[in-house]
Amino acid sequence: MIFNKLTTLGLTAAFVAAASTVVFAQDDTSKKLYLGVGNTSADYWTQMIWGATQVMESVGGTVAVIGNDFDPQKSLQNIGAITAPGCEGCIFTWFPDSPAFTKTFVEKIGDAGGFITTLWNRAEEIHPWDTAPDAWIANISFDGVDAGYQNGMELCKAMNGEGAIVVLQGVLDNAPAKQRTMGLEKAIAECPGMTILDKQVGSWQQAPAQDIMRTWLTKYGDKIKGVVGQNDAMALGALAALREAGLAGKVFVTGTDGSSDVVKQIESGEILSTMSGLNEYQGAVAAALAYGVRVGDIKVADLTEAQRDFFMQQILITKANATEFLARKPDPAEYSYEAIKADIWAKSAGQIPAGVN
Repeated sequence: MIFNKLTTLGLTAAFVAAASTVVFAQDDTSKKLYLGVGNTSADYWTQMIWGATQVMESVGGTVAVIGNDFDPQKSLQNIGAITAPGCEGCIFTWFPDSPAFTKTFVEKIGDAGGFITTLWNRAEEIHPWDTAPDAWIANISFDGVDAGYQNGMELCKAMNGEGAIVVLQGVLDNAPAKQRTMGLEKAIAECPGMTILDKQVGSWQQAPAQDIMRTWLTKYGDKIKGVVGQNDAMALGALAALREAGLAGKVFVTGTDGSSDVVKQIESGEILSTMSGLNEYQGAVAAALAYGVRVGDIKVADLTEAQRDFFMQQILITKANATEFLARKPDPAEYSYEAIKADIWAKSAGQIPAGVN
């Protein structure tokens, strides 16, 4: 389900303002969710924010959206500011920016008496059941290995099994970047005529990716037959550079996130594919788990490991299904707390396996 902008989701101007202004007042802690995100502009984050907001508004609650700009130090400062006055019973859903900081985040919130669900970044050696286990409820992500593999195989088919590609990587210690690299490597093993010409870190951002792509075009020219953007922002950066060079649609580009801007370019033929998670559902589930534990509807001790560290379902988007995907519209009633709580793991894709973080 894809939503173009915050306003498309029915969010008010006041909510948009709140997404840029952190408000740390502790009112009714059971009904205020502190939501830490990478940024507040990319489609993935606006979709996820929307899902969390539907859950909290359905119980008369609120969401304080905190954009941390993919900066773990900024995240740490914001969490510190929230918990410093005392935060017994506070609830959080948070993107830890770097898995190196996840343990610090969850323990800090646990020490303050709060509860947290995390998104994406968990270090391999820690889990919700063995690190601040009473506070850290669950970690929820998408299968990056599958995303990297499926996009890689789409490139292989488009290139008829032959040619050189370049790879725009995310932040290297992030779980999704590691997983998407593993998946691409699996695809290359099955498509040995496809080779990696170069790879650079674009840090999940469009502008750096565009600069890197310009440099590659100068250096490698028509040797480049395909581009892997490990997220949609970097895919769009690559596309912008290809347009400048008159190569849009001639060099195959893949992304991951399912942003509306990328899916539209898949429709037009300028981008090959993207992998989309059920982004709004991830936000709704993360919020529902945090709220449910806080009010006593969900008992952490009763949850299995597969219910505390899991992937959500996702879908590969190509030209064959892009128009249908864009046309989907969410039903807010399906994202209320009661609706989600009825079967929180209905769209789980299973426990996160060892060795992928």
